[in-house]
Amino acid sequence: MKTYVKMPLAQSRLEKIKILAFDLDGTLLDDRGKLSDGNRAALMRAMEKGYHVVIATGRVFAALAKDVISSPGIRYAVTSNGARITDLEKGEAIYENLLTEENVRSVLPWMQDEDVMLEIFFDNKVVAPKDKLAHVEDFGVVSEKSRNYTLSTREPVEDIMKLVEDNIDRLENINILFGDQEKRLRFLKEVQQVEGVTAVSSLPHNIEIGGATTSKARALDELAGILGYASENIMSFGDS
Repeated sequence: MKTYVKMPLAQSRLEKIKILAFDLDGTLLDDRGKLSDGNRAALMRAMEKGYHVVIATGRVFAALAKDVISSPGIRYAVTSNGARITDLEKGEAIYENLLTEENVRSVLPWMQDEDVMLEIFFDNKVVAPKDKLAHVEDFGVVSEKSRNYTLSTREPVEDIMKLVEDNIDRLENINILFGDQEKRLRFLKEVQQVEGVTAVSSLPHNIEIGGATTSKARALDELAGILGYASENIMSFGDS
């Protein structure tokens, strides 16, 4: 009579993992926004074992941590909450899931509110109104780290709504920052009812708006397919 040893479910699942996807802020990066020596060594060991290490972040491509994407072996980055996948080796986008013009026009009333700071992600960069960038603390950006990050990664513009109109079919993500928590929660609830868009909040002072099917999970599924794998071959790590 044969005896069968049942493999624990967790172990059998782990053996299928081929892709390790990491969020940046609050996950892979430390409190200074840097990749620690320990995390760098861990990534290198994973890649030596044959895993595909992928970045999956809400950041736009231009704001990616240079010490991460310059690490040998990291080839793919999912950015803008899943709106784009970039092949770092070739320097080109291999997948896009952008907001449509209809999507953008459906949320214009919330974007045009005078009490918020609007940021738009397109063409791998982020732009924000020059006058409001000068007072980011009024929109919840109060810590030194978040202030330095915002001011170093946002391109100041005079007329952001004109840029929205000029690039209305090329937007990757819309970020709205608030100083008023009551208004943020009300806006979040309202925008989540708008058909054709997704609205999430990863920080206590923002709302992030993307397309109906835009997400890191969707982008990672697409990347898995490109690499010849399936969803069950992905393990992802994040703080929210």
